[in-house]
Amino acid sequence: MTRTASIAVTSLALAVVLTGAHVTAGTVSIANIVDAPQQYAGQQVTVIGTVSEQTAGYRGQSMYTLGDGPRRVTVISRADAPTAGARLEVTAKVGFRPPDEEFTWPPVLLETSRRPAP
Repeated sequence: MTRTASIAVTSLALAVVLTGAHVTAGTVSIANIVDAPQQYAGQQVTVIGTVSEQTAGYRGQSMYTLGDGPRRVTVISRADAPTAGARLEVTAKVGFRPPDEEFTWPPVLLETSRRPAP
């Protein structure tokens, strides 16, 4: 590799790191998000889970619980509520608020897209 090519590759790699660009390598488990929400706070993730029996929707927006085994997370969406029991692949931004003296806030997912899980 020439010196110019080496500098170009190094510059490109540095630009990717500095801009925070990343490639999603599959899905993240709901358990990982629930267990370490601060690690995922503000990040775009994709999870797979089953919609619980309780969903709520109003004027094209909804809130529902997505579970994978014993772990569950609340999803807030700008789309109609999904059907209870549906298995979904959800891409969302992880919302997290650090705990205060009286309450530990659970993470929430701010949905950007969803589709039936493969």
